Amino acid sequence: MALAAATTVAILGYSAVAVILLDRETPPPPPRPAPPVFALPVGSAPASPPVSILPSPALSAGSPQAGRSIRAISAGIPPRASRSAAHASREPATPSTSPTPVLVVGHTIGLAFPAWPGYLVRHRDHLARVEPVTTASSPADRRAARFVVETGRADPRCLSFASAEHPGFYLRHRDFVLRLEPAEPTMLFQHDATFCSAQAGTGFVLRSANYPSHHLIQDGGLLRLISSAPGQATVFHAVPPI
Repeated sequence: MALAAATTVAILGYSAVAVILLDRETPPPPPRPAPPVFALPVGSAPASPPVSILPSPALSAGSPQAGRSIRAISAGIPPRASRSAAHASREPATPSTSPTPVLVVGHTIGLAFPAWPGYLVRHRDHLARVEPVTTASSPADRRAARFVVETGRADPRCLSFASAEHPGFYLRHRDFVLRLEPAEPTMLFQHDATFCSAQAGTGFVLRSANYPSHHLIQDGGLLRLISSAPGQATVFHAVPPI
């Protein structure tokens, strides 16, 4: 027993010594490096996200068309029809019952064009537009193309055109574009809403009462007041209302 106990003590002693020696001989593991930190230089701002730069918008349909001559405007080029009038443009034109265009004060008429059968002057968005209007068009489109001939508001030798749909509204030029606007108690409005007619072939042309050298000319589906000779102006003719 004594011998066994002495042997056990000796083994434990050697184990303790070996552990101490191993601890002294095995170097500690190197410290793990800290993760890198990415920082902007002092005073720098974060990068902004990419920006999409769109092209400039195109000119609107009512914008003046630069570089167009009177000859190109009045040479019989048909006006551009709006999408809403595309269906009507496929229908036959409504014929006039009057062989000779006549403007009679007090009569309700449609302002048509010998060069563009099926097209009439109609108001839309307060502008006078040249668009297809036929018996197949909607009632609203047909009402927008009816005008009452009146004695000229600024000159009794000339004419004014009142809206049959909206009493008190007249065709008048402003910024040299024909529009439908309510009457104003001003001399400027009276003159702007007065047009003098002159016979031209099977129809007539319309000149401004306050700009005697300016006539109404169709340009891109609108009617503009442009300095021109009568032979360069757009020719109208009166038809019964549709």
